[in-house]
Amino acid sequence: MELSLLAAGALVGGFVNGLTGFGFALMSAGFWLIVLPPTTVVPLMATCMACGQLLTMPRIWRMIEVRRVLPLTLGGLIGVPFGIAMLPHVPLPQFKAGVALLICLNLLFVLVLQNRITLPRRGERFHFPIGILSGIFGGISALSGVVTTIWAGLFGWTKQEKRGVFQAFNLSMALFSLCLFGYWGFLDKQFFYTALFVIPLTLIAATIGLRVFERIGNAGFTKVINLLLGLSALNLLVSVFF
Repeated sequence: MELSLLAAGALVGGFVNGLTGFGFALMSAGFWLIVLPPTTVVPLMATCMACGQLLTMPRIWRMIEVRRVLPLTLGGLIGVPFGIAMLPHVPLPQFKAGVALLICLNLLFVLVLQNRITLPRRGERFHFPIGILSGIFGGISALSGVVTTIWAGLFGWTKQEKRGVFQAFNLSMALFSLCLFGYWGFLDKQFFYTALFVIPLTLIAATIGLRVFERIGNAGFTKVINLLLGLSALNLLVSVFF
């Protein structure tokens, strides 16, 4: 049972990460939080996310625009330590419910408000504070991509522009989080044993996800993101009762 849940989280999360440039934690959390504590799950998700991002980066890096990614990343580097510091103090049921609520709010925004609100280009000056908020969520839950997904949807960016931001920002947050997790002693034997099992599965699934990304259009990309967000929220809410 435990191995099947770990494998399912790695495969689904890896596929989504390869497809969208974010979302590993969104999809894997509901599986892994059933069998592992948050203090193991969060660094494990960051590790798999980083591995998947690094694998697909050679095909994505041309989509990255530094002027957009840099302020988001600098803000995220400030926010991540605060999120990690909060992680050991959040009880598991509340952690699951909070993450599920965050995903549901994100999905509600995307479905109801995103097409009605479009920010002008000068709104990009707020990338830095958005990055801080994203970093906090990334540190406490490896869900740095949720805030940036909402934010990117406000500017009418293309599939490629969104993917470049997601990939660069989330990879930076995952790598920095891993450094802090190691420094603060979160990477124990359970983490390393589990990582050896889930990382290969993540890489296989990420490769398949990237190939799908290269074959879908802007509208299809948005629909896939919305569907995956809904499924991940349902998955995590169900896991609250286990």
